[in-house]
Amino acid sequence: MFLGQVFSSLFEKTRLPDVLPLMILGMIMGPITGIVKPEMFGQAGQIFTTLALIVVLFQSGIEFKILSLRGAMGSGFLLTTVAFGLILLVIAGLVHLVLGIPQIYALIIGSIVADNSTAVITPLLDKLNIAGKTKTILFLEANVTGVYSIVVALALMGVAVQGGKLSAQGVGLDILRSFGLGLLLSIVAGLFWMRILNRVRGLENAVSLTFAFVLLVYSVSELVGGDGAIATLAFGVVAGNIRLIKRLWLKKWNFNTIPFNKGEKGFFEEVEFIFKTLFFVYMGISMHIGEIHLVLLGLFFALVKLLVRTPCVNWCVGKSTTRSDCSVMLAMCPNGLVSAVLAAMIAQQLDGNGKVIPDIIYSVIFFSVILSSLMSFRIEKGGLRWIGKTFFSRHAEEVPAAAAPVAAAEQRPQPEQGPQA
Repeated sequence: MFLGQVFSSLFEKTRLPDVLPLMILGMIMGPITGIVKPEMFGQAGQIFTTLALIVVLFQSGIEFKILSLRGAMGSGFLLTTVAFGLILLVIAGLVHLVLGIPQIYALIIGSIVADNSTAVITPLLDKLNIAGKTKTILFLEANVTGVYSIVVALALMGVAVQGGKLSAQGVGLDILRSFGLGLLLSIVAGLFWMRILNRVRGLENAVSLTFAFVLLVYSVSELVGGDGAIATLAFGVVAGNIRLIKRLWLKKWNFNTIPFNKGEKGFFEEVEFIFKTLFFVYMGISMHIGEIHLVLLGLFFALVKLLVRTPCVNWCVGKSTTRSDCSVMLAMCPNGLVSAVLAAMIAQQLDGNGKVIPDIIYSVIFFSVILSSLMSFRIEKGGLRWIGKTFFSRHAEEVPAAAAPVAAAEQRPQPEQGPQA
């Protein structure tokens, strides 16, 4: 945890996300030196993975703002949907072709690879000198893509666990049944808790009680046949957007609710930091470096993700977006904590072919973070201009800062000259 804070601070100077050194630390402790092995954790490893998923989903729900969808209805929403669907299908097809595993497992891998990490993208965007609209599109894409990945991956996992045949109708019915119960429970629980939150604050250890209630929402949803993960995510969305929900839908009924305060949000951020730090080390420990073909597949899929994303950025974003900004949008597709936790959780639920999912996803995370960090850094420094010229030629070309005044002077109408003496 101490090193996690150090790595997070070093990111400010090195632009290297703390995901990489944490994973490398775990790899040194685990497969390289053999000091720690995944089997040593026993059932605690599965419990830890589930807790990490709950924390990540709840925090993602709190940070997700419903109003931000207004800005995503145009090019942002189009890019998010097209890129996610296309990457999912291409990666699933390649996984099925290369590894020969059933389609349902290939689609699960594709849905996880198609995710983009908000935790990695957001701090990178703060350091990049790009247009505000570009930042908004990328931030929205990361949030909405995370929801897509969670919903699709968990729905496919439900089909795989039940051993049913893969069909669009079957997946749709499974989503409506399990997710419907989870959503209904989470909405009721969210409104209930935000209504009594003011009374809860008067009790001892009030902030930890909210976290305990989140665990209850997950557990009860699983017990009644709903999806605990979706219930947790939806509960976070309700809690994080309670002011908007009250203003739009609860105003007529005089339903008194209050939002989380700064201290409570800070507590959840601290809990997420702890689980994120420990989980990425645990992920490094769990990697099978000896199976080099799976590691190389992760690198291959990270490159394929960039390749498939290229036409999506080119045609889903308006021509007014500059080539440099398009190049940054292309690079901003790293996987992160949500992908890792989903992979670990799904592998614990599935047998046989499902065991290869974490190895592939962990490798994709490792290489996608490296690629995104290096590409964004080089683009900001004026490098990789060939990407914009080659793939985004239909977009506006940047005017060099030094040439801008000259260009403006050339466009300024010149005064008419009188007859020479």
